[in-house]
Amino acid sequence: MRLISPVIKQRLASIRGLVTVPGGIVLVLWMFAVLFVLVDEWLRADIYLKKINVLVVDYDTALSVLGTIAAGAITTLSLVYSLMLVVFTLAAGNIAPRLLQRFTRDSVSQVTAGMLGGTFLFSLSVLHQTRPDFVPGLSIAVAFVLSALTVLQLIYFVHEVSRSVTIDEEIAEISDGLERRLNRLIALEPNQESSKDEELPQLNYDIYVHKSGYLTNMDEDALLSMAVEHDLKFRILEKPGNFLLKGQKVASCNFDRSGVDFEEEKFCETFLNMLTIAESRGAANDDVEYAINMLIEIALRALSPGVNDTFTAIACVDQMTAAFNEMVKSELRNNEFVDDNGNLRVVINGYEAADIFNTAFSPIRRACRDNFLMAQNLGDAILRLHKAASKEHKKLLETQLKLLLQECEQANWLPEDNDFIIKRYTLET
Repeated sequence: MRLISPVIKQRLASIRGLVTVPGGIVLVLWMFAVLFVLVDEWLRADIYLKKINVLVVDYDTALSVLGTIAAGAITTLSLVYSLMLVVFTLAAGNIAPRLLQRFTRDSVSQVTAGMLGGTFLFSLSVLHQTRPDFVPGLSIAVAFVLSALTVLQLIYFVHEVSRSVTIDEEIAEISDGLERRLNRLIALEPNQESSKDEELPQLNYDIYVHKSGYLTNMDEDALLSMAVEHDLKFRILEKPGNFLLKGQKVASCNFDRSGVDFEEEKFCETFLNMLTIAESRGAANDDVEYAINMLIEIALRALSPGVNDTFTAIACVDQMTAAFNEMVKSELRNNEFVDDNGNLRVVINGYEAADIFNTAFSPIRRACRDNFLMAQNLGDAILRLHKAASKEHKKLLETQLKLLLQECEQANWLPEDNDFIIKRYTLET
């Protein structure tokens, strides 16, 4: 079952966002309409319903209530989608176009759209079954309750939309996601502790991808289980976030055509099912560089002459340092996976701290050459990390500070400003 799950994830990845969750809620509420109408049919001949006066509704009132609820729900649904399109337009123009994927995955928007659509179909279905000789009082009461819950959800939706266009909130959420991904890279599992001297043997079999796209995720547990079950060793050549071309080599192993109990074609298919290759990079689960690039894109857009919002760029840098806080204190995860006997089974190309720092700081450093406030904040951010970093990471951060000083020396600043920067960010050796 574990080998099938990545395939399912790949299929669902193309219909995510404002389709799956709202559609599921709509279908559930629609089925509830059928259920409650059947209950009303059963209660119609029972004296129990006659004793509950609150459920007794005349035919004309039932038509009016159900018609009003259905019309209101579908009208509000169109307004909700219109409001989301306005938010998308503002976000794409003022913040970053790639934030649209985050907005479509927002649970509040999904639930709101689903409840409105479900309330519409529920009321419409009950209205269809309402006749002069049969007025489903229980179903009408449920439709009334759904309409009340939908109004409350709509109020909460407006609150969340107003909050979502607040740039600092979005920056903080992106940073939280980046921190979670980095923490997974530094969290060592007991079975990942292998000897550094151990190396994989000669790998004589290459595995190639069948389509182009971004490698967004890989099932490490399934890879290890497959290697142990068939006595194999794998080396994954690409890391999450890399773009792969159709026919590109993605891994090597010691596959023996005569020693494995399934065919070569099925072997490759089983292996590739453990890799998630998507058309877009935004849905990545373990793509650290994409999360960093999101913050970089917002910062660079804010520093552009057309926007000129230095404090937004400062917020991006500050939140990035918060995400890096635990990483600089520890070593990045060893991407060597061993079995219960300590035998090395899977090696995955991972992230290097130097690459992460270059990806995060170099674009902003080059963009803040003529922005004294941004240069000072970037230097302070690197210094904060330097104070908390391990010995190895301190050297990398010192390199970033030296590059910042070199960049500032080429800026058209007053000599006093240059002296201030040099004195502030020159570390004692």
